[in-house]
Amino acid sequence: MLRCDLRPFKCPQQFVQFKLGLKKAQLAKQTVIFAFDVAHSNHDMLRFLDKHHYQYRLDLNLGELTVEPVCV
Repeated sequence: MLRCDLRPFKCPQQFVQFKLGLKKAQLAKQTVIFAFDVAHSNHDMLRFLDKHHYQYRLDLNLGELTVEPVCV
């Protein structure tokens, strides 16, 4: 399982780091957990995941987004 801390970043850099983390997870075929600041918007990330049919779990209490790799 991979971890990626997005808390130091603000948009648009946060979204860029999010996509890089997804790519690493996809190549490794591992689940990735993104830590993010709940005060910042995560709508772009969720919209991207929905559009590309990723399975994910969002925990706003912990500020974590867990994403399963897409099997092609």
